[in-house]
Parts: sequence; C-alpha cells; structure tokens
Amino acid sequence: MSNERRIQPDNHDEWPFLSLRDYLAYLEKNDRLLHIDKPVDANLEIGGISRKLLDEGSDKACMFWNTTSSFEGYNIESPYQVCVEGIHRHMKMFEDIFNVSKKDIYKNWFEKLLKPIPPTIVKDASCKEVVLKGDDIDLQKIPIERCGSKQGGPFISLGNCLTKHPDMDVTNLGIYRLQAKSKNHTGILIVPHQSVAAIYAKYDVLGKSMPMAVAIGTDPLLPICAAAPFPVNLSELDGWGSITGRPLEMVKCETIDISVPAHSEYILEGEVLQGTREMEGPFGEYTGFYSGVRDLPVFKVNCITHRKDPIYSTVTIGKPPSEANSLTEMGFGLELARVCRNSLPEVTGVRSMMAHGLCTVIQISRERRYKGIAMRAGNLVWTHKSHVKNVFVIDDDIDIWSNEDILWAFATRFQANKDMVTIPNVSGVRLDPSEPYGGEEGISCKMIMDCTEPFPPMHAPYMRGVARPSPETMEMVEKNWDEYFKD
Repeated sequence: MSNERRIQPDNHDEWPFLSLRDYLAYLEKNDRLLHIDKPVDANLEIGGISRKLLDEGSDKACMFWNTTSSFEGYNIESPYQVCVEGIHRHMKMFEDIFNVSKKDIYKNWFEKLLKPIPPTIVKDASCKEVVLKGDDIDLQKIPIERCGSKQGGPFISLGNCLTKHPDMDVTNLGIYRLQAKSKNHTGILIVPHQSVAAIYAKYDVLGKSMPMAVAIGTDPLLPICAAAPFPVNLSELDGWGSITGRPLEMVKCETIDISVPAHSEYILEGEVLQGTREMEGPFGEYTGFYSGVRDLPVFKVNCITHRKDPIYSTVTIGKPPSEANSLTEMGFGLELARVCRNSLPEVTGVRSMMAHGLCTVIQISRERRYKGIAMRAGNLVWTHKSHVKNVFVIDDDIDIWSNEDILWAFATRFQANKDMVTIPNVSGVRLDPSEPYGGEEGISCKMIMDCTEPFPPMHAPYMRGVARPSPETMEMVEKNWDEYFKD
C-alpha cells in the first residue's frame, strides 16, 4: 500500500480515539483495516462487499479509495471518493472503543456515566477546512450509498444528527435515516418515541423550522452514544465525555446555533422544514425487511463543511448480522440496562440480541435472585422500550454475548407451561413485519421466557452441576496456555 493510502491519526492511534482517523490508524496498526483501490459503486456494490465480510465474521473495517456512483446526477470526484464502512462490525471493535473486555462493558458504562463530562467549545476545527454555501452545496458529490436492492435511493445511514430544544439549552444527538433527494435536501424519518420528535413538535407549535446539523465521519464512540436511549436529563455528548474521561471538542456551526464535533469529516447544516413533506422510502431496515413509502419531513441543507480530504463513513443496514444492528443494539442495551438498574439493581445487563430489541436478553444476578424476579425484570424492560418483544431472562453465569450460551439456557432451564408469559395488545413498532397486515399499526404481543436456573428442590441428575472442568483447573490452563504449544 502506498504512503498516500496510509491513515494518519489526528491525535494518536491509541484509546481514547478522538476522531475517525485516530481509530482508523489504530485499526491499520493492528492489521484490521482492509483497503480496496479498485473502483467500487456506492449503488449496491459497497453493500455487497460489506455483506460478505459480515457473513464471514470479519473484525476488519474496509476503506474504499475509489468510490463511484451509478445514481443519476451523481458525480463523485477527488477528493470525495474515499469511503469507510465496518467500524462497528465486530464485538472486538466495541472492546477497543470502550477500552475494556466485553465482560466489563456494562460495569464500565454504569460506573462512568455517574460522572458526566460536558463538551468544550474550540475555535479552530478540522471539520471547517472547506466551507460550502449556496450553489456550491452538492450532496451528489458525496458517495452516499444504497445497500438494499429495493431501497428507494441513496441514504445517509450514519448521520449523527444534532438538534436543540427551542426553550432549553439542551442538545439532542441521534441517528436518523436521511434519504438524499437532490443536491441540497434529504428526507428524514422522525417517529413519535424519539426525543427529536418532541423537539420537532415544539418548533411546529412555534411555526418554525427545526435547525439541525449532521456530523458524518466521527470518532467511533459518538454513534454508540447517539444510538443509546439516554434520558432527557443526561446528554449523549456528556456521556461521551464520561466514557473517554475528557470533554468532547465541539465547534459552532456557520449558519445555525448548534455546535458539532470538531473532528468530523463532514458537517451538514440546515433545517427540518415545517409544512413540507415528501414521499420517502422504501428503506432496508434493521428487521431485515423493507419499510414502505411514507410522507415524511424534509431536511434542507444550507451549508456543508468538511475536511480537505474527507472520508465518508457509512453502515450496512438489513438482515442481521449487519453493522447498523450491532451499532444500535450496543447503545440500546447498555443504556436500557443502566436505566433498569435504578428500579431493579439485580439487572446486570440487557442485550438486544436481534433486530434492535425484537429479541432481547436480560441478565440478572444469581446472588440477588429470588422467585418471580425474572418476570419482573422482563416486564420492566419491555415497558421501558417499545422495541422489546421476545425476552429471554438469564442468570449471570450465562455469557450474555454468546448466542450459544443463551440458547443452552433456553434448552435446559426453560419449561413453556410454567416459565413463559405473553402480554397482548401493547405498544410495539410499526416496522415489525410479524404484526398483522391491516391491523392496528404499532400494536404487538410481548413474550417473556424465564431461562434462569430453577430453585430447589431439584431432582438428583440436575444437582450434579454443569459438566465442565473446575474453575481452578481452567485458571491453571489459562496460566500455562502458551507453554502447551512451545516446541
């Protein structure tokens, strides 16, 4: 690989990663960054390559140095052809991003968010090396991709959207799909349960458009915070500071009263218009199916700022496994576990196992377990988030990150006639394809499966315990592991 293709970090190639380039340089140093110099089409081909890497279980991100686009009207030339995807593809990446092993990710999240660190405002920022306004604005120079064959066009899938409540100095951060419609406007999906919907409604009452900025190509932790369902009184930006131990550097926008991450690759500044809607979709969703065509609000772009040689960051969305699922499910599970612990301290973890909560796993402490707690935990979690539908409750001797462990608990600790409850006619999600067509949208049935170890009395074969070497033996084997393979 030529020197021109090597990623130079902005700050350092170790944790904490303060920019996308810091993280890419880290991946490069650890031989976990793939490079493709051959021309690759943003229309489906990038998605196809990503799908193959996901299916193979790759833990590497992929840089596309020569992105083209067969979309009508698109003209991607230097310096806009560089695109990266896959920076949240694998569990190993989350361990790097949080700087802890997967078994300590929940503890790390619980403890560090007790001490929020707010952002700091800087004057100079790399995201403003180039400033485009008026006729110079052109989204069709950016390698915005389409990864589903029936998708209605190119979508910005990893846009970190920042909005502010008109009555409070509170910035909300979230990821919303943005269908690129022209050189200067996109569609935007705003759904009722999101914080941005309440902010947008407030501007609507005032008869004003909602200012919004979109940061693309940020450090890898920011999208995780954006995907986490933070409570109103805790900013996602403060949460970023908590995890890294330092304030997020931000800079004021050129045209609106919003600050954005200073080291972003692209910033789109504009407003979500009031009184203007356009048809949007279809879109390949986290469920693995397509959402339909709907009349949705419009985001008008009034300014684009970017680095001199910007890197466009994207995620593949669709049938799990997908990077979008792993990204959103990480933030979803961590924050949902933290919130639930306020009411039920026995909860040690919540994992969205599939399709952003349609299959969810709750882990509870064996030391603090009592009869009935599994159903109590299951009901607590689904009432907190409408996405939660089918719930497994497991003990903390089961690895919450292992699908095999979870299914083993389901196979050996669950009896359907006594360990399962269903709750019909409650809030669900419109994107769930199992909801009856033609029925009332967003109405679902929840199911809780208690896969925790039964309480005594237990029959003799079960009391013999789990068949595996003793902890002392495994500790010895781990200690001597390298010695076993020496010549």
